[in-house]
Amino acid sequence: MTTRRNPLRIAFALPLLALAVLACSSGEEPEGPLATPTPTVVPTVGVANPSEAVDPNAPQIIYTGIGFVPKRLDIEPGTQVRFVNASDQPLWPASNIHPTHAILPELDAKGAVPPGETWAFTFKTRGFWRFHNHLAPEVGGLVVALGEGGPTPVPLVLEVPDREFETPNEISVDDYVGLIEDDVLLARFVKRYGPEHTVRLLKESESYIEVDCHQRAHDLGRTAYEEFGAAAFALSGHECQAGSFHGATEALFASRGTANLEQDVATICAVADNPFFRHQCIHGVGHGLMAWTTYELHDALPLCDRMPTEMDKGSCYSGVFMENIVGGLTGLMGHVTNYLKKDDPHFPCDIVDEQYQVPCYFYQTSHMINVFDRDFSKVAQACAETPPAAHQNCFQSYGRDVGNVTRQDPATAILYCSYAPAGQNRVYCIEGAAQDRFWEKSGADDALAMCAMVENEGEKDACYWTIIVRARDVFTTKQEFDNFCARIDPQWRKWCATAEAQLSS
Repeated sequence: MTTRRNPLRIAFALPLLALAVLACSSGEEPEGPLATPTPTVVPTVGVANPSEAVDPNAPQIIYTGIGFVPKRLDIEPGTQVRFVNASDQPLWPASNIHPTHAILPELDAKGAVPPGETWAFTFKTRGFWRFHNHLAPEVGGLVVALGEGGPTPVPLVLEVPDREFETPNEISVDDYVGLIEDDVLLARFVKRYGPEHTVRLLKESESYIEVDCHQRAHDLGRTAYEEFGAAAFALSGHECQAGSFHGATEALFASRGTANLEQDVATICAVADNPFFRHQCIHGVGHGLMAWTTYELHDALPLCDRMPTEMDKGSCYSGVFMENIVGGLTGLMGHVTNYLKKDDPHFPCDIVDEQYQVPCYFYQTSHMINVFDRDFSKVAQACAETPPAAHQNCFQSYGRDVGNVTRQDPATAILYCSYAPAGQNRVYCIEGAAQDRFWEKSGADDALAMCAMVENEGEKDACYWTIIVRARDVFTTKQEFDNFCARIDPQWRKWCATAEAQLSS
């Protein structure tokens, strides 16, 4: 059975692990006699496979023994690259991730290139290809193969398969836990019950195992795309904060690249039938672009600029920045971000181009929470220190994170929002916390309970309007929407008609 630990738990445990490592290597003298050291055994490494014919004019990457020069090389697809060993140590060029080389398996010398020798490889496929020295895996680099060369993908077609999925019944606790931890079981459920039923079960699994199902839903989405292609976008549900859509988009770009970016996005997002679902689709595109560029933030963001509208660009930026935080911290498939600092709550928002600074703060508080060791009052203070134009995004992001840790506990959500400065910034927090409770129909009760508990009139108005608009998007029939509105105090119930009128206009 293929098992996995919750990647977010692993990510948040990294600082503790680092402290443990420092404690074990503090340099203090051990007590008592030293044990006889065990000789280090150096494994025998075979000679690299024969290289393809070397083009003496091809660009080169030189291995110096302490690194690769240049560390990043931009080329056209179809270009040969020479890996030159200029060190006195053996070199084994190979694709990430170590030790499987699974990202681009063809990029693998299969053995050592002796000092003074060269091994060549032609990058035929568009993409961002990270590599390393297999014999010193901490040393690596990046080849970016973009441009006009290489094969052009055929137009993407979204065809829903003509099949009926089984309805899951009597799911055991072991199955709920297995959906989180067992990749084989997850794939079996996707094939048997379909992505929509499976992501709903993932959401239900939160009742049996302490986990946020969003990142696991990314795995589900990638699996669904491998099984159903573009139809995964029509077959998935929005539970787990639409994580399955985000994962499917990551798989799409891994498979097709961005040569047909605009056309592919138009195809997969055609299934989004309201502004909320379209935002989720384009937001997922941002996730996919960040993963495809191997967490090169400055490459992913300009790709978002190719989205058709300003609103779509903003949704895409938000996906890039969220993936930087959530995906980059997990290290899955060798994806590790260089754009977070454990002691800096504002990085990278303070180093990106001006047009991206405000969008950056829409997910930055998820990083701030780690920086400040889950002290929410300090996170609110950090948001207050952002440029005024970023206050709305930062405090709504803060509210979203507050909502995530206070499900079924609206009183604590309101308390945490009180750490935000009174006035509009606190309203933004209330809006974010209310939205986060109500990603799908099952969150209606929690959202209503929160709004009922808010005491400040302006904050209460904002809370009810937020969840009424969300209900308009989440409930698929007028009867469901009307039933939801019937549970709201008459003072705010009248707004339901306004929201419904906006939808039909």
